[in-house]
Amino acid sequence: MVFTVGMFFSAVIFMFNSCTKEGPQGPPGKDGTNGQDANATCRQCHNFSDSIVAKIFQYDASQHATGSTAFENRNTCAPCHTSQGFVETVATGADTTTAAINDPAPINCRTCHNIHATYTTADWALKTTAPYKLRIDPNTTMDFTADGGAGNLCGKCHQARKPVQTQWVTNPTGLDSLNITSSRWGPHNGPQSLIQGAKGAFEFGTPYGFINAHRTDASCISCHGANAVGNLTGGHTLRIGNEEEGDNLQGCNVADCHGGSVTEAWMTAKMEEVAAKVVTLHDLLVAQNLINPTTGLVVTGKHTQKQMAVVWNYLLVVADRSEGMHNFTYVNDILDNSITALNETN
Repeated sequence: MVFTVGMFFSAVIFMFNSCTKEGPQGPPGKDGTNGQDANATCRQCHNFSDSIVAKIFQYDASQHATGSTAFENRNTCAPCHTSQGFVETVATGADTTTAAINDPAPINCRTCHNIHATYTTADWALKTTAPYKLRIDPNTTMDFTADGGAGNLCGKCHQARKPVQTQWVTNPTGLDSLNITSSRWGPHNGPQSLIQGAKGAFEFGTPYGFINAHRTDASCISCHGANAVGNLTGGHTLRIGNEEEGDNLQGCNVADCHGGSVTEAWMTAKMEEVAAKVVTLHDLLVAQNLINPTTGLVVTGKHTQKQMAVVWNYLLVVADRSEGMHNFTYVNDILDNSITALNETN
């Protein structure tokens, strides 16, 4: 028995020594530097400072963070609905991914920032600030130059796309028919950069005016990323308004923009003006059997190109959801001229 126990401990000692024996030294790490602690770079970000905690706190309250549409992982949807898809198409310049995205991740820090590229604070730089081509017109390039092109990151996804289910308007004053086969015909749900950049609407009558400063002097971040109020508005929440705190207008009222002239009362008046015109146009579209009054979706069937151009303009303004604030002059002209066009004899 003693012999057996001794043999057992000998075996254990042998196994332990075998497992812990040092082999030959491996090659030096690719980016390693003798005498330099890796924490010298890693801790630049991995310090869990109050600043990082605050940004996480804000972002977790944002709509992007919910991941509620990340299941839209098809190759046509993934570029904007999944983190992996966005990163891929930034690199390739394509509008679609090569395939559906498996295990899709919602929009997160790595989507917009160069996380773990240099392992320094330089990794907070944006994934892209380059101008981008419009999905509805690849011959047109959008470039938001303010804030170092930060708006281009947002605009790459927050733009309209051509209806993929059915025919497209090629002559907005044409009276020939299009066969609309999908009730979801329209610009999709996030065309904000088109409104801000004064692009994308079909023009009737005189050319539409626009506020160019919203493209050259301000970016999406200028207003939506203003100084945060907790996790309710501003910062990485990207929210303008909140029922508890009201509208966060700090970004609008900086000295080189509106300089304090923008108030909630002013905004409310402008938004109500736009909302009234949206209702007028909606009712005309319903009367011509172009929009379903219950669902708000397009009525399928044959409609003239002119009618569908007006439908597009209406849906573009509604989907923008700013009620004119992204580009008040442009939106007003879209609505006024579209109402006039629809009232004309078709």
